[in-house]
Amino acid sequence: MTAEDDAKLALLRETLEDNVDLTTYETEVYLALVRGGTQTMTDIAETSDVPKQRVYDIVDGLRERGFVEVIDDYPRKAYAVDPSEALSSIRDQISRAEEYLEELHDTVETVESGVALFKSESTIKRYVSDLLQTAEHDILLLLPVDRLSAVVDDLEQCADQQVRLVLSNASPDELEEESLHESIPGTVDEARVVSTREDFALTTDRSRGLYWVQEGRDYVEDEGQGYYVTNPSLAMVLDRFVSESIWPLAQPLERSSKRPTLPRQYMRIRDCLADVSVLTDSQPVDAFEITFEGYDTETGEEVTETGTLTSYYYTEYDVRSSLTLSVDTATESLTSPKITVGGVGTRNVDYTAYSIELRQNGTSHAAKIDDETRRHLEACKAELPPEFGNGSVALCFDAFIDRMREFIQRRPGGEYEQIRQFDAFREALVRYEASETPPRVEWRQTRTEPGGLIAHVGGVFDELGYDVTLIGRMGDPIRAEFARKFRDQTLVSLGRTTSTDYVWFEDRKFLLTEPNPEPLNWARIEDRIGASAFAEYIDGRSVVNMGSWYSTPELVDIVDHLRDDIWPRLSSPPEHVHFVPGEVDQLSAEELERGCEALGALDDVVPVTITANRNQTRRFRDILLQRSDEETVPTVQRVRERFDVTRYVMHSQRGATLASRDDVLSVKAPQVVNPHQLRNVDEHFLSGMTLALAEGLSDGAALVLANTVASYFMRHKKSPESREIRTFISEYEAFFAE
Repeated sequence: MTAEDDAKLALLRETLEDNVDLTTYETEVYLALVRGGTQTMTDIAETSDVPKQRVYDIVDGLRERGFVEVIDDYPRKAYAVDPSEALSSIRDQISRAEEYLEELHDTVETVESGVALFKSESTIKRYVSDLLQTAEHDILLLLPVDRLSAVVDDLEQCADQQVRLVLSNASPDELEEESLHESIPGTVDEARVVSTREDFALTTDRSRGLYWVQEGRDYVEDEGQGYYVTNPSLAMVLDRFVSESIWPLAQPLERSSKRPTLPRQYMRIRDCLADVSVLTDSQPVDAFEITFEGYDTETGEEVTETGTLTSYYYTEYDVRSSLTLSVDTATESLTSPKITVGGVGTRNVDYTAYSIELRQNGTSHAAKIDDETRRHLEACKAELPPEFGNGSVALCFDAFIDRMREFIQRRPGGEYEQIRQFDAFREALVRYEASETPPRVEWRQTRTEPGGLIAHVGGVFDELGYDVTLIGRMGDPIRAEFARKFRDQTLVSLGRTTSTDYVWFEDRKFLLTEPNPEPLNWARIEDRIGASAFAEYIDGRSVVNMGSWYSTPELVDIVDHLRDDIWPRLSSPPEHVHFVPGEVDQLSAEELERGCEALGALDDVVPVTITANRNQTRRFRDILLQRSDEETVPTVQRVRERFDVTRYVMHSQRGATLASRDDVLSVKAPQVVNPHQLRNVDEHFLSGMTLALAEGLSDGAALVLANTVASYFMRHKKSPESREIRTFISEYEAFFAE
């Protein structure tokens, strides 16, 4: 043998002993058989230099380990198994070790990016199992139907999590098989199916996930590979892909659907509202309470809020979804008691939620009455006049015609039915948006009626028997709608009127307004009736109600002339001017500044009361007030001071706050669950406030009366009569929680 051969044998001996775990004698026997072929035990002893008495045991040991085979003949013989076959199990072990080390190495390399690559199917399955077993609240799983059996055992342990499952690659025959439905674990809340070929995708709690590329696709280079995702942002992308792109298009497996049980935690607002849509088939919307964790869309601050569900938007055809909650806020707070909540990435809402808890509303819908409200309630009871209707008011200028309409849809057979819910109408528009057909909407007019501020406030005073003078654009000649409703009152038209198509839904309204091309200003008043006649119409009235600023942009000009030209002509001037801003978002900062000057100057000759809702007050604050150290002063007081008027009132469905020169008062309003009417509630609060001014009630009592008129209207869908006002006030405290 050459020196090179000796070196090779030495390397083989070292490798077999150190890496294959053979002893020295085993190594020599195995090498002797490899080099010499089939041999007897005596031959093996001679060629290997191993004692003959040891050869038998060593050969048997090598046989058990797959290195040699024995011929049980006489004399007994042995031969070496082909080295590639003998070492195959060792190579497999090394290969598995190498693969696992490679996976570990990948994990270390990619930990900063939040994605680990795995190539071994067994490793991928192990991570799938780990994700399912460690999920806290939510599991969303998309997998080929032939992979279902691999996750059944883990899914059966997920009784406390919300589990949604999408099966892909399902043939029509498989969908009909009873075994498919029976194989879905009972812990799955809802299962759906798509016939398209999809990869395996799993997300848990929207924070971790796994994407497994399935085999059999010629156009991918990473088939069979799994991507384990620990980066929450990337996991959210994967989750939204499944929940917003796959889930809405999947067909429900009817047998897997079940009624949700509460309380329940959700990571997605769409999942929550899908359950709400089922639950509200048999219960009112406000029977449910929601607590969510999320972010303020304006400030980005993290928030937690709880409130009663008042409405929601959800449809399978639209990835957009949102809900509205009624939350407890202080009466004097500018924070709206109604907040809107959307999912991650939603726009035009107050908050986005990443965690939502839905539960049955076990609390009272009514707030507790406070001592201040109780004190003003007693004052109102004492100050109410023996009879309403012994006075007169003038109402200016906002007037138009409401054409009451309803959207309808044709049922099979040709009959029409009303679309009662705004969300149903919006869903119809979404379906049109998803198709190539231009939208076709059918509606019908149900009636026409007088509209605008003077009509709504005038209706309350007319019902109570007051003498009412209505001054506004009621038509030329005066439209029959005004003439019929106010046939016993004084109507003064300042020109042509316009119409608003008022589409009514049970949950909200939809307005299509026609602007009036004829501006209403002081020049038109002088041209139509003259300053002297205008003075006669308001002389002797207890209150002049003016508005709205939004519909009469030049109202400030009229206010100036009211002070300079009209008030000096009056022999018995009104005791109050009640000013109604309306939707001031449409007014510029310059217009609002000009209004402050005019109303403050008018207050020098007659007490002015401004009544606005929260949104309008917020607009005044943002435009008219400077940020300062005085922010401890209530906003309503600072707004009143900026206008320099006698009173400023801010109201909402929760109650009202009044700022005067001496004090700030608040009165809670009775809460109305499932109101019969929300349209024109603001106008009825304004009516109640005007009524209180006409009857000379104290400030706190005035707020109670205004709340009463608005709350009664919400409950009964009509303006209250005198007796009904008294009854409601006598029972006012009973509407609150004990």
